[in-house]
Amino acid sequence: MTMALEGLRVLDLTQVWAGPTAMKFLGDVGAEVIKVESARRFDSARGNPIPTASTSIYPGGVPGEQPWNRAGHFNDRNRSKRGVCLDLTHPLGVDALKRLVRECDVVAESFRAGVMERLGIGYEELRALKPDIILISLSSQGATGPERSYVSFGATLELTAGLVSITGYDGVPTPTGAFFPDPVVSIFAVGAVLAAIRHRDRTGEGAHIDLSQREVVTSILPEMIMDYTMNDRIATPIGNRHAIYAPQGVYRCAGDDAWLALTVRSDEEWRALAEAIGDGAAADDGRFATQSGRHEHHDEIDERIGRWTEQRDAYEAMGILQGAGVPAGVAQKGDRLLADPQLAARGFWEHVELPGGEAPPHLSRPFRLSKTPGASRSRAPMLGEHTEAVLREVAGFSDEELAELAAAGVTDNVPFGAPGGAESRA
Repeated sequence: MTMALEGLRVLDLTQVWAGPTAMKFLGDVGAEVIKVESARRFDSARGNPIPTASTSIYPGGVPGEQPWNRAGHFNDRNRSKRGVCLDLTHPLGVDALKRLVRECDVVAESFRAGVMERLGIGYEELRALKPDIILISLSSQGATGPERSYVSFGATLELTAGLVSITGYDGVPTPTGAFFPDPVVSIFAVGAVLAAIRHRDRTGEGAHIDLSQREVVTSILPEMIMDYTMNDRIATPIGNRHAIYAPQGVYRCAGDDAWLALTVRSDEEWRALAEAIGDGAAADDGRFATQSGRHEHHDEIDERIGRWTEQRDAYEAMGILQGAGVPAGVAQKGDRLLADPQLAARGFWEHVELPGGEAPPHLSRPFRLSKTPGASRSRAPMLGEHTEAVLREVAGFSDEELAELAAAGVTDNVPFGAPGGAESRA
């Protein structure tokens, strides 16, 4: 079957989460994605080359002889790619990268602002190599402005973008705990790359996509911004409740750490909820008849709902309420998600073999294309696993040229800091 992006070649210089995940999505639907790292500067999602802390990032808790090839985060975010090692601090490494660029459609990078230019591979240099090249820069703050050189991770982006000002309870800024910006940025990045490809196919012109991860997160908080600009009101954390709907909350159910979420959006849904939980008195109580009344007496309503949910299994409670037309859902945890029948029916979990032979379940894609649905086409590459093959096949390197790169240490594939690494041989 022809894949949707078959024939597209992407050079992936990104690290950690947002960029690698975006490029993985492109690879899943047919793009040839070449991930570039080096023994000196490998993707930090690979972890420490000598594990000294928790081993929970490795399958079965086993680091193995090459722990940098077994880290769970890296293997999840870099499937459907080939891996190349090129030391870009060496002129030969930069020259080799430039030869690859001439054969690629898209280059993705997530360095600090100015790094690409200092390496001699900024957008203008890339355009000189290939006039229709598309470069996407996934930076923290964007390529311009007084904070252009700042770096960040998901947790700090939640702060600078304003997200933590409306999450949590009692006015105390509370991060999501899941580095929420990264996977959201990855989806935005995929859309931006596809838009640039369409523009190139129509006009023959490449593009530089300047993607600010901070601006991505702020752009998904329109209610908070509009509430201030239109009402001069600053939004604050309200926990599990809602500014308009009532009741809304997460309620304890029978069993260990089991919870049910529900939302009531109308008077009709309120009566349906009250009847479903067998609370006729609440259904007839005039204090709860309107949305404003339910907000005023939210605590009492929560107690009534909680007494009912505590006596029931979360899935049973969800079924009863959904059957009555009340939006409700189980608050899922990791073990429940892996066994979830809906996700299983859609084939959401993919079992992709790792370098050690295990094949744990991995996240797939939150989308399906009807004719070319996509799939993880290969496990994540070991560090530098495909260096020679890619340089030969894509950029036409000869045996002599490959030997020169190897002699200069440009294509070393054992991380600095690991036993047998280049610096230990010096």
